[in-house]
Amino acid sequence: MQQEHTANTWSKMGPKPWREGAAGVLLATVIFFLGCAGTDRLPSPSAEQVPLPEYHEGTTFVYDNGSWETVQTVGPEEVTWRNHRGDLSAGSPDFTYRRAAWQTRTRSGTRSFRERNDWLGNRTAASLWPLTPGKTARYIESGRWQDSEGKRHTYENQWHSEVVGKARISVKAGKFDTWKIIARRFSSGSAFEQSRLREITTWYFAPTAGYYVKMERNYLGRKPNRVVELVAITPPVSRMMPVAQTKVQSNFQQALEEKKSGDPLRWDMPEHALSGATMPVATVRLNSGTYCRQYKQQLNHSGEDRAFFGLACRTQKGEWQVPRQ
Repeated sequence: MQQEHTANTWSKMGPKPWREGAAGVLLATVIFFLGCAGTDRLPSPSAEQVPLPEYHEGTTFVYDNGSWETVQTVGPEEVTWRNHRGDLSAGSPDFTYRRAAWQTRTRSGTRSFRERNDWLGNRTAASLWPLTPGKTARYIESGRWQDSEGKRHTYENQWHSEVVGKARISVKAGKFDTWKIIARRFSSGSAFEQSRLREITTWYFAPTAGYYVKMERNYLGRKPNRVVELVAITPPVSRMMPVAQTKVQSNFQQALEEKKSGDPLRWDMPEHALSGATMPVATVRLNSGTYCRQYKQQLNHSGEDRAFFGLACRTQKGEWQVPRQ
């Protein structure tokens, strides 16, 4: 979501929140950049159970590799997405499963999943949800896809996944307590002893964000590894009524322009059962001199409260925008 409302008051106001304490900005900058590099393991989690994430149409997840995805539709067993290229995909609310259907401008494919049996012939769990410490799951993925020349391909993989514990990590969007999930992909759906390890993927799922905030994909030297971090989760502003859009966007701009970290700016539209707030969380200054602020947005509609986290940077025009490539 690119914010359209401009709070161009840089030259009209007194000292900005981030100018009131240079040492605080420097400290935040150090924490911001060092925090993105590592994780701190927390004590073993309790026997709590974490349910499948919930999705809401119009919500967009922006990542630091220049990609983003928007939730298009939500059903009881399937979520449809559109990414930054306009490509569509659909699959389980469980993000540890790859999308069951996908298409790009030149390729398309489908995937199906089935349970595995252990060496005694007993069925193994095929899902990690609800998350609990040490829980494991195994399943077989079968796929079909068609390339740009119309040639059809098929494959079969085995997946072994595990909830390994909790980790507190810092990413562009902020600091989160997460559940660390590791999945291993093996070639073929045949006997485990005959399969080869092809990929190790790690997700850091943050319950407060409702999705993973970091993903590490290790292809074991077969192709470049991939690491993505969350930059922002943006609310479905485009699907709101125009008066609500204006309120959310102006509140976002004003809060990041005028408020100190930890000080929320609230808004309320009781006639529409809508309310919300934007609260800056931390301020950083990039080497280019650009100021960026981590923030938390809240939206409440008819008593349902949802939180959105992110990082926005101040443009030369005085607008605060979530950085996208």
